[in-house]
Amino acid sequence: MTDDRRDHASSAGHPWHLIIWALAGASFLIAVDIWTTGFGPGLVRETGGIEIASALLYAYAAIAWLWTRPGENWKTSWQVPAIMLLMMGREFDLDKKLTSIGVLRSDLYLTDMAPVLDRILGLIALAFVATVAIRLVKMGAKEFVAGLRMRTLWAWSIVGALAFAILSKAVDGIGRKLAPFGITLESGTSLQMVILEELLELGIPLMLLVAVISSTTRVTRSSRTSFR
Repeated sequence: MTDDRRDHASSAGHPWHLIIWALAGASFLIAVDIWTTGFGPGLVRETGGIEIASALLYAYAAIAWLWTRPGENWKTSWQVPAIMLLMMGREFDLDKKLTSIGVLRSDLYLTDMAPVLDRILGLIALAFVATVAIRLVKMGAKEFVAGLRMRTLWAWSIVGALAFAILSKAVDGIGRKLAPFGITLESGTSLQMVILEELLELGIPLMLLVAVISSTTRVTRSSRTSFR
């Protein structure tokens, strides 16, 4: 990225047009999927429009962060776009495809079910994820709490992303969760719940994108903060 582009990005205030592009792109993917497969179970398949839109929005948010930050922020706060790219990989199930068993399964490390190379790759992946998580907490926790107290949009957008994540987990497999209570959902209702879960997951990267955009105003004042 050239210095002229960085200066333009940082001096232009909040580039909210990036949100419009994101919504337009996501809507296009979902609309094409509905047009080709119909409004049914195919809409929530792994390669469906909603799933792909969610994954691409994580990458889009990471690129938006890089585009609107100067190079010095890239060096000190690289964990911010990194976590977004990791979440994109999770949407594409890369944690299951990187190794023969799955990076997050204990069988990969505690048994001999997988080759040694798979275990090494899994440990490297976990170490990287842990590094990103530690850096996010260590370098961004105080700023995040301060942002909440000051009622900044970027901090509360992150809260919104967390809320969407919690709600999507609550809706995930709702039929299975209600079964022990003698509650059975009809097929149509079950499909609606699955679609609702996917739409809630779509809200996570959108909220992160709002956080990225709304934190750009004072990006040139400090390179120490994580989201800025």
